[in-house]
Amino acid sequence: MTAGELQLRFDGGHQQRYFSERRGLVECILRVSAQSPDPRFEVWRQGEPVLLADGREAGKRFELDEVLDLSDENVKKRLLAELESRDEG
Repeated sequence: MTAGELQLRFDGGHQQRYFSERRGLVECILRVSAQSPDPRFEVWRQGEPVLLADGREAGKRFELDEVLDLSDENVKKRLLAELESRDEG
């Protein structure tokens, strides 16, 4: 996985997906939201690595970047607009 890795958590944190770019993440949110009982989606961005006491890297750390609540229709519209603008750009 890449250094700019994104993690999507949904279904109360029981489901997780990983993405290397935002477009795939947004497409997944829009596709899964139609079937998910929980409208809340959390986007986590890869942060600084976990370090051991001696300074060696020991694993990945993800930091909460964004919470998307699709029960708010404006959030869904914003995601659709984001996809459209990526298609044009």
